[in-house]
Amino acid sequence: MLAPHLWWLIPMLALVVVLRFPMLGRGPGSTKRDPWRSFKFAARATVMARAGGRCEAPLFFTWGRCSSPATDADHIMPWSKGGPTVVSNGQALCRGHNRSKGAFVPPWWYIHGLERRRRDYFPDGADVRVLARMSEEDRAARLVPASSGPRRRIRPSTTER
Repeated sequence: MLAPHLWWLIPMLALVVVLRFPMLGRGPGSTKRDPWRSFKFAARATVMARAGGRCEAPLFFTWGRCSSPATDADHIMPWSKGGPTVVSNGQALCRGHNRSKGAFVPPWWYIHGLERRRRDYFPDGADVRVLARMSEEDRAARLVPASSGPRRRIRPSTTER
């Protein structure tokens, strides 16, 4: 039996578990890491464009939105925890919020708040849900570079001396 002065321990423990619990069905299907570590090509361009070039992190818990320009496309469900590098698992963040986030697995209330905020600024018809699963559309987005210019610099020949 708990001591009379520790009655608050069980409700406090239950509150901590509920607040830290991730959203069921939204996380990665396995712990196997995606071979792509960072957002590239059309996937990165889509994540940044949907956010309007502005950081998607909250100002206070889930309310408000950071006013800094977005510099990084980051995983909502961390890549190190099995989160795939797909548009539905991407968020545009400023450098400060990206650095402070680390490998944080977001609880249900963070994801709910992000989806609620996204309804205000995402283009009409865009899906605001956070899903850490790869679709055929996500696989196709990896194949198309955002720009059609050359990817590597061609060095002049050194044989002509």
